[in-house]
Amino acid sequence: MARGGVRGGWHAQRGALLLEFMVVAILSLVLAVWAGGEWAQRARALQARSLAAWMEIARDAADAFLARHAHELAIAPADDALAERGFADWRAPRWDELRAAGLLAGGWQAAGPLRRTLGLRVVREGACPGPVPDCRVQALVHARPALQTARGGVDEALVAEWLQAAGGRGMVVWPHRPGFISGAGLRIPVPEADVADWAPGTVALAARMAPAHGGGPGAGTDDTAYLRIRDARDPDFQGDATVQGVVRSGTRLAASDSLHLEQGWSVGDACAPEGALGRLGKGPGLLSCRQGAWVPLARPAGGGYLLNSRRGCQDSLGGSTVNPVTGMCACPTGYVRATVAESGSVTGPEGLTIGYLCLPQD
Repeated sequence: MARGGVRGGWHAQRGALLLEFMVVAILSLVLAVWAGGEWAQRARALQARSLAAWMEIARDAADAFLARHAHELAIAPADDALAERGFADWRAPRWDELRAAGLLAGGWQAAGPLRRTLGLRVVREGACPGPVPDCRVQALVHARPALQTARGGVDEALVAEWLQAAGGRGMVVWPHRPGFISGAGLRIPVPEADVADWAPGTVALAARMAPAHGGGPGAGTDDTAYLRIRDARDPDFQGDATVQGVVRSGTRLAASDSLHLEQGWSVGDACAPEGALGRLGKGPGLLSCRQGAWVPLARPAGGGYLLNSRRGCQDSLGGSTVNPVTGMCACPTGYVRATVAESGSVTGPEGLTIGYLCLPQD
């Protein structure tokens, strides 16, 4: 009898332990699913911010286009009026045309975050064609397709993240006012051309022609318009400047936009002078010249992504889970992926979801 009692107690204890293991497993699964959802929301927020930053570069190119061809755009009688300048249709300049004209950085990619592309539409208002300021010219840089949910409605959460990242400059086509693209204190009629590109949920940035300095071509031909050696006046150049030699500043170098380093280097390459800054040739990153060789200084975050065995780069609601840095389920060049989360099952209906973080590779 004593032996039977011991054996029965052992079975009861083993059953209690098995029950505890099941509870722990269920809690672990719930936490993993919650973590995966949080990661997906953060990834989409980063994608929206990346989209805004990517569009800002394109808007700067549109600004430069308007500044360079201000008067020509105002008086242009036909769509091909700037064909000799390299623009087949000035109303819709192509990004490769802007790049060829030196208005857009050569490294800018035409396909960006959230698998979007950008359109550029130049519009005029007022007495057009005609001289400035009677004819006012502006440009709209818009993302294609619109930021919509899988059911076709406006993805308000994604649009809100984008508007916040745009810093008050963003404009949106809302469902209750589909004929206009609206922003902070600004409302512009949707261009008649390419109506399909202006569905509700379309986000855009506006570029406006800067006020004319001097009244147009040929103005300011007196002697005061020229600079002299040791001239103390601010030249206030309104266009690009190309210099073959070294540019030196007596105090510091300030740029309102960014500093673009075209030449890329590898870690360990010879360099000069000491303390110079360069960029990594393969993958993003900054280098510093130390003792005659390039050494790593800083690298940006490589992002991360979620990959499901059944849905690929999508969550259960059809939202994208791609890496906001690369726009796909992959790490940037020079980075390696590290597994940081895993949930689900390969054989289960929900599939196996794995979260990856992209880390710099030395």
